[in-house]
Amino acid sequence: MLKNEFFKVFFKLLITNSNNFNIKSFNKNKIAAIICLLAVIFCYSQKCDLEFEGQILDLHDNSPIGQATIKVVNSDQTVFSDDEGFFRLKNLCPENILLKISHLNCKDLFQEVNLKKSVFRKFYTEHHIESLNEVIVEGSRIRELSSSAKTYLLSDLQKDKYSGRGLAKALEQISGVNILTTGNGIAKPMIHGMFGSRVGIIYDGIQIENQQWGQDHAPNIDQNAFDEIRLVKGAGVLKYSGDTPGGIIVLEKKLPLINDSLYGKSILNGYSNGRGMNFISSWTKSFSNGNYFKVQGTIKRSGDFSSPNYILSNTGTNEKNISFTVGKNKILSQWKTDFSYFSQEIGILRSSHVGNVNDLVFAIESNNPTVINPFDYKVNSPKQINKHHTASIQYSKRNSSNGKLNTEFSWQRNNRKEYDVRRGDLKYKPAIDLTLNTYDLISNYTWEKSNWSLDSGVFFQIQDNQSDPETGTRRLIPDYLKTELGSYFTVSLIPSNSLGLAFGFRFGHQNNHIKKYYKNKRWEEENYDEMLAPFVINEVLNQKLIEQRLIFNNLSINTGVKLSLLEEYKLSLNLFHTERAPDIAEMFSDGLHHSLATIEYGNPFLKSETIQKLVLDFEKDIGNFKFNFSPHYSIGHNYIIIEPTGIEYTIRGAFPVWEYRDVSSVIRGFDFDFNLKLNKNFTVRSTSSWIQGYERKSKTPLINIPPFTSTNYIQFSTPKFKSFSMAVSNRITLSQNQFPNHNFETSFIEYGKRVDRIVDISTPPKGYHLLGMELHWGAYPFFSDKISISIIFENLLDTSYRNYLNRLRFYADELGRNIMLQIKINH
Repeated sequence: MLKNEFFKVFFKLLITNSNNFNIKSFNKNKIAAIICLLAVIFCYSQKCDLEFEGQILDLHDNSPIGQATIKVVNSDQTVFSDDEGFFRLKNLCPENILLKISHLNCKDLFQEVNLKKSVFRKFYTEHHIESLNEVIVEGSRIRELSSSAKTYLLSDLQKDKYSGRGLAKALEQISGVNILTTGNGIAKPMIHGMFGSRVGIIYDGIQIENQQWGQDHAPNIDQNAFDEIRLVKGAGVLKYSGDTPGGIIVLEKKLPLINDSLYGKSILNGYSNGRGMNFISSWTKSFSNGNYFKVQGTIKRSGDFSSPNYILSNTGTNEKNISFTVGKNKILSQWKTDFSYFSQEIGILRSSHVGNVNDLVFAIESNNPTVINPFDYKVNSPKQINKHHTASIQYSKRNSSNGKLNTEFSWQRNNRKEYDVRRGDLKYKPAIDLTLNTYDLISNYTWEKSNWSLDSGVFFQIQDNQSDPETGTRRLIPDYLKTELGSYFTVSLIPSNSLGLAFGFRFGHQNNHIKKYYKNKRWEEENYDEMLAPFVINEVLNQKLIEQRLIFNNLSINTGVKLSLLEEYKLSLNLFHTERAPDIAEMFSDGLHHSLATIEYGNPFLKSETIQKLVLDFEKDIGNFKFNFSPHYSIGHNYIIIEPTGIEYTIRGAFPVWEYRDVSSVIRGFDFDFNLKLNKNFTVRSTSSWIQGYERKSKTPLINIPPFTSTNYIQFSTPKFKSFSMAVSNRITLSQNQFPNHNFETSFIEYGKRVDRIVDISTPPKGYHLLGMELHWGAYPFFSDKISISIIFENLLDTSYRNYLNRLRFYADELGRNIMLQIKINH
């Protein structure tokens, strides 16, 4: 009827004055009437006879939810689901409709549907609201790794600042954390003077296994793939590891929210020193049924770095990483599978490879490297190529008594190639080619109540290391098969708001099956026949092949107490007892380590290393003045160190010799942080650490103990420009005055005469201070509120210096001035 009336009016308007029609004479009111009538007839011409059927299910267990209210927003249509969760909406038009689904103890669910035909859909609601709130809080708060030991969390700004510089550099912002480096591209974290296997790195519940025994082996991990980076000093997290007296570093990804969303973040970094650039991008897609997908990638490239006075030839890097995660979060249960691939090519300073003792002495005494070439992006030998694959699957389920069962299986494959400067057919063949496969199965059960929690688990690991025999060189590390199994138990009690107690233990049984060749010369020099003769299974030319099974049973215990003093002050005391089986490298290294240009010899008679460590934290975390003072003291039995013992001549030249041995040790020191807010514009921050290490009997200082360091910041921000802040920093490093004397005497031909010379490889370099500055613009106003920009100046004064913790400090200075431009985009 309405359509007929519309056409009558429409035609009447058209024929009125049709003989002398022109647009100017056409009444504006008539045009408006036509438009309105067209809209009305279009609406009424639709067939509103569609049906929408659906079912409401519990997100956690797929059980149907009856008596849920389903309302079409902006209409009067409302229906209820039946006992099986089904509902039906009738007489709907082909258009976008917005549904509101409500139920008692459920969070309201809004879902937009583009209705073109009659369809059926399932909807999932979060019915267990108490469990939901608990998980959301757990996922968003700063979670403590230990109930008694202090947890350090890197902020987003701190993570992003060093997103292109590696994990160790990011962690150096925490007091008590130093970096042990090999040149400019290889860095590994050192905590309280301990590194390597004494510092555990956990990513998504897995301990990284990538030949971490070597000083020149940086962690093969991309920290940008993770949302949180946390650290505990000391072995305070037995859930993950019991043989890490230095500390534990935990990298984790957050669970995405349960809704339909797509979001991401991209970071572009550009560097003046090395003329480098790296790009990082991560994306997360989540769905309302709990499914989610994450993907992250990193591309990095830089050329030769520079000191203030010269180019550091062959120090470029190339890196390509990717990771992705697929999972489902149903609040009371979750599963996910992860895969990551890390690929890195690192150039080793060309001048660090010397051919004879004369070259070594000249390099140490010279102010400049022996090789300085023009800038180049190409990475030549000597270099490292590292590839690390990780795949894992994890499942967890909560029960009604607030317990949670978690099971995870993971596989890691690490391939490490070291290329030496070689000639002929061996020019492009690696001198070291190691492949390490690690399989882990971990299962644990946690039970939490309001004032106590329990965590107990079991673990099993198989590790297989193979060295490629086609390298044409002697194997630095022998082939071995390692199995380990054990369990742990931790308990936390909170008797009152001002008191917390923690206790835990971890036991591991380790079985190592090793096959190794010994040269007869080395065999006789070390008198191995007395202890190792029963293990000889074959003799080939001038070598003996032994086969051994080494078994270690290790027990680690920690206990701690945490007190709240008044309202502002906290005091925690933690005592750790750790036992660590020696690494295969510490026992059986044998040959030239090409990345360090040194010859290394292991000690096959090493026993488990035992360390007792005490850590005290006194903290004020409220008010304008905040601080944390943390002294620590550790005693080591069979503490394993590697140190230079002399020089050895080979057909390739002369190289310093480093050997492993065990000592009784003492390491003590303190960390001190403070944050003082002077006013609404200025804040002063400082992090400082001092460490001393020595052998208990002889009082001989330990090698590679960091000197006193202090980093101080003055930060400026203003309420008028909330998006802008700046900071000026000054890092002070004193000279290490306590060091062992490992100098040795050698002779060589110089200008036609034989001369005797002391080779000084012990004396640490002078102290130094570095000035830096940071400028940060958040929500950059000229482009978008999702873009932020930072400009960071490092070594602003272009200071020349050398770092005691750099194994290549004898050959060149550290990096000069570097200006970094960083652009962050939140998608």
